[in-house]
Amino acid sequence: MQNEASQRRPKARRWLTIALSLIAALIVIAYAVVAYLGYNFLSTVGSKAPVLTPEGVYETVSFPARGQTYLVYAHYLEGEAGMPAIIQAHGWRSSRFEPAVLERIAKYRALGYHVLSLDLSDARGETVGNGRIAMGYEERYDVLGAFDYLLTRGFTADQIGVTGESMGAVSAILAAALEPRIRAVWADSPFTRADSVASEQAETFGFPRIIVPGGMLWGAILTGNRIWEDGALAQAARLAENKTAVQLVHCDQDDFVFYYHSQELFEAYRAAGVPVELWTTQCKKHPTSLEVEGENYLARFDAFFRQHLRMS
Repeated sequence: MQNEASQRRPKARRWLTIALSLIAALIVIAYAVVAYLGYNFLSTVGSKAPVLTPEGVYETVSFPARGQTYLVYAHYLEGEAGMPAIIQAHGWRSSRFEPAVLERIAKYRALGYHVLSLDLSDARGETVGNGRIAMGYEERYDVLGAFDYLLTRGFTADQIGVTGESMGAVSAILAAALEPRIRAVWADSPFTRADSVASEQAETFGFPRIIVPGGMLWGAILTGNRIWEDGALAQAARLAENKTAVQLVHCDQDDFVFYYHSQELFEAYRAAGVPVELWTTQCKKHPTSLEVEGENYLARFDAFFRQHLRMS
């Protein structure tokens, strides 16, 4: 009897090991599947935006994203003679056709600025890169391509500023870190890191936070982009070296990209020696500082770029 019992124990242990291994494999597979679904949801769009056009006279232009093989599409709005040019970068899942973006650029042109409003790659507009939104990691090259394009139109580097909202603000910051000739960035509602903001918003879209690392890994596998490594927070030293002025703007109760993101960026940039300011506005919906502050927003915007760009 003892021999039979002793023989059963190894068999029972083997079956237990096999069962636990199968359970572990199923958990890993389930995690990978859910992580992929989450990444796919965050990095793709279901449909393109309806084509709407700016007020008044404008041009539809295109140019290469810097160092990439695809074209960036944009609206170019002529401003007043001698005024600088502003590159406008929209947020996540947006486009240059969105009514809020069209309203924004009309107001910038009314201040006298020439405006180049981009379709960032793989969002809801016409610019197509690798088919995946990269939270600023690749979109920075769209902004840099816009900078290069404006140089071909006769603007000098000190006449070109960059502005953006949310992911567009991060794209602007990342571009300025790579291009020392960009003198000024107006960053409305940026986030510190893509993985941080994705973790905070995962549950909003019905996904558990735990899938975010797996989703980031899927992004690296499918595109080669390690977007968790090079967010806006990591640019402090480069922006300081470039002497790029940064104006951060953020709703104090932002319901999507939480206010602390700009607070942390401000502290890190200031500590590194970046000429940076943080303007806190009283609003809740992301990103609605322009809507809430109106003429005050535009006056600050105008003063910032008049201080840091050359007027001829």
